[in-house]
Amino acid sequence: MADTTKKPEAKIRKVNFKFEKPFPKHWYNDNPIATHFMNAQHLAFPDGEKFFIRSVKAFADIYKNDTELKTRVDNFIGQEGTHYAEHQKFWDIMESQDLKPMKFVDFFRATAWNGLESFVRKSLKKNRLGDKLALSVTVGLEHYTAMLAESGILNKDITKNMPEEMKDLFMWHAAEEIEHKAIPFDVLKKVDDSYALRVGGMAVATWGLWFYLAAGTVVLTHQDEDIKRKDIPKHLVSFLTNFNKSFGGTITEQFWQYFKKDFHPDQIDNYHLAEELLKGKNYA
Repeated sequence: MADTTKKPEAKIRKVNFKFEKPFPKHWYNDNPIATHFMNAQHLAFPDGEKFFIRSVKAFADIYKNDTELKTRVDNFIGQEGTHYAEHQKFWDIMESQDLKPMKFVDFFRATAWNGLESFVRKSLKKNRLGDKLALSVTVGLEHYTAMLAESGILNKDITKNMPEEMKDLFMWHAAEEIEHKAIPFDVLKKVDDSYALRVGGMAVATWGLWFYLAAGTVVLTHQDEDIKRKDIPKHLVSFLTNFNKSFGGTITEQFWQYFKKDFHPDQIDNYHLAEELLKGKNYA
């Protein structure tokens, strides 16, 4: 399939989101479960972005002479580095709300990175299979972030009840996820264009994404002493209903496209969403 989609440049922008204290504890839809699901993203994203950076940099020897791809990868790394720095700022806010974010972060690091990632990279050294699998997981997770980003940009109801600074953070992040969605995919194609590798990475990505976001939500909800336990079921039902309404359609449609043998992220025409959202923003 010919690619007729105009690719934007993945620009490295200087941003500085600030969250003033006191910050509303249940800041998303006045729903503690929905809020802690979003808070779990603040906790998972920083280390996840560092994993993405490690995964593409592991193959710098392969793309270093491809000037165009190397430039795109450098911009991808710059964007991801900014993402983890901005989301990590919110950890201090959670601490001020009597939450203990590091309890989940320590678990996340011990199991995902020091545990599974380290084991795979060390155990599957033949033909660099461990590094290739890490890269394919990155590609799968980038497909997820692009799907979620498209939903967030198109469905205004998702962010209408967010504090303004939080909305700006998530919308900026969403735009850049769409902007750079194809870069790790193109690195993987250059490294190893195996369909089995790509699909295997998506299987791991799917399990890891939903497991850790669910775990983070549970941990933070358990720590939150301002939640009435009897209200948890109704908050959970409300959150799941709204999530399915807001994201379900895009995820259901685009998730399965990934499994086409000739799939490429450019086949999903949403670059214009990022361009329009970022237009007029005073990012350096």
